[in-house]
Amino acid sequence: MTPAQWEALLYDWHNTHRLRRQRDDTPYWTRLTEPHESVLVLGAGTGRVAGALARSAERRVTAVDLSRERLARIPRTPGLHPVCGDMRRLPLQGPHSAAVIPYSTLQLLLTPEDRERALTETARVLAPGGSVHIDVSESFDSRTETDWQLSLAETCPEAGGPVEEWERSRPHADHVAIEKQFRRAGRVLTEVTERWVYHRALDLAEVLARTGFELLGIDRGYGRDSSPHRLVYHARRRH
Repeated sequence: MTPAQWEALLYDWHNTHRLRRQRDDTPYWTRLTEPHESVLVLGAGTGRVAGALARSAERRVTAVDLSRERLARIPRTPGLHPVCGDMRRLPLQGPHSAAVIPYSTLQLLLTPEDRERALTETARVLAPGGSVHIDVSESFDSRTETDWQLSLAETCPEAGGPVEEWERSRPHADHVAIEKQFRRAGRVLTEVTERWVYHRALDLAEVLARTGFELLGIDRGYGRDSSPHRLVYHARRRH
């Protein structure tokens, strides 16, 4: 198995045992995008959100991710179309009626220029009046420096048994670097480093205004006091 395949497999395994405990986000996205016939999901990964949106209604959902290996793990669902591409240079034309940028994807773009380019591209492929919904987290802002610690231990049948996820945090001026090791029977299967920009460094309302959007509102969490550290920005393409 290649390093990219290990990464995709263990990304999916992590989501199964960690993010899918946070079950209120997929019903939230489903309700939010219900009126839309053509939905774009940027940073779709292995399809956790995009798959739920495609299953909820007869419509076209386009799932964009940089990783072909992650996209290859998306279950085949009618109406769901995986596309390998960079959200800063979308290999798509419009018009889409809505775009979702779920679960802190925008916070993986480390420079203001990259974030502005991604939202400019999002505006380009949306219809006039189309909406964008961006999920970010405040929790990275409070991350402190830590040494290696066990964050998850669960069976992964595709890896041959129990897998452990270990991580340590290294805060920087505008982002936190979270290093991860995935271990099986004492052997490191793969290592990744994720760099998450702090919410306070995003200036998201200003960037939306510069890229042709009107900010409509901000939700805290997904309703019913779920995940209050998360903020979902809602905006509409002006022209």
